[in-house]
Formats: sequence, structure tokens, C-alpha cells
Amino acid sequence: MRTAVWFSRHQPTAEQISGAAALGFEITGIETGKRLGAMDLRDNGDVRACLTALLAQVSEAKAAAIFGVPSTPVAAQFARTAHEAVERGEVRAGTDVPFLAAWNVQRAADGGKPTFEHREWCLVGWLSQDSLRWLV
Repeated sequence: MRTAVWFSRHQPTAEQISGAAALGFEITGIETGKRLGAMDLRDNGDVRACLTALLAQVSEAKAAAIFGVPSTPVAAQFARTAHEAVERGEVRAGTDVPFLAAWNVQRAADGGKPTFEHREWCLVGWLSQDSLRWLV
């Protein structure tokens, strides 16, 4: 089993944990990932601080991937890293960290209590420390 870290303000569900395991990953660092996932990202400085801490967690855990539910400014970093990988002609193993996002279904009706069921994990992009230089 490869190690992955968690990134979402919510606790992963049993289905999300077992879905990651089916892909060969054990999700670790859940409490830290929940704290980082709950950060109030008001500007690029906040995004940089959050993702720097997330990538430090990846390094410390020797994680091969990140699983969770990203916010829009975090997802924007996936595009930057992917763009840089295209320019280089490769994704760098160990430097460009894959991020798998939860595909959740059965959303609540407007005004209802949030509910969902985990369907599967989707590779939505990569994160790298190099791409954070754009956050000024």
C-alpha cells in the first residue's frame, strides 16, 4: 500500500477510505488535512501558506498522492502544475504530486441538509512547490 495524505475540511467517509485502498493507497494525516482543508483562503498568500503546509505534509509522510475535496484556488494550482509539466514534457515523479478528488453523488435539495455518497476518486491534477511561485 502506498501512502497518501488527506485534504478536505470534512472527515473522509468509510467509502472514501475503502475507495482509496482499492487504488492501492492508505490515507494518513487526516487531522492535519482537515485543518488545512478548513483554512479560510482569502488571498494568494493564504493559498501559498496552505499548499506549502500540505506539500510539507506530503514530504514528511513520504506520500505518493493527495486525496480530498479541493477548493477553487487549490484546483487552480493543479492547472499551473499541469501546464508546467506540459512545457517540460513530463510529470516529475516525487515532485509533482497527484491529487485525487472525491466524486460525490446524491447532493441535497436546495436548502436541505448536505448529504452525499462517494462514487469514486478522480485524478484532477498535480501539485508542486514550483507552481506556488505564481502566488504573489
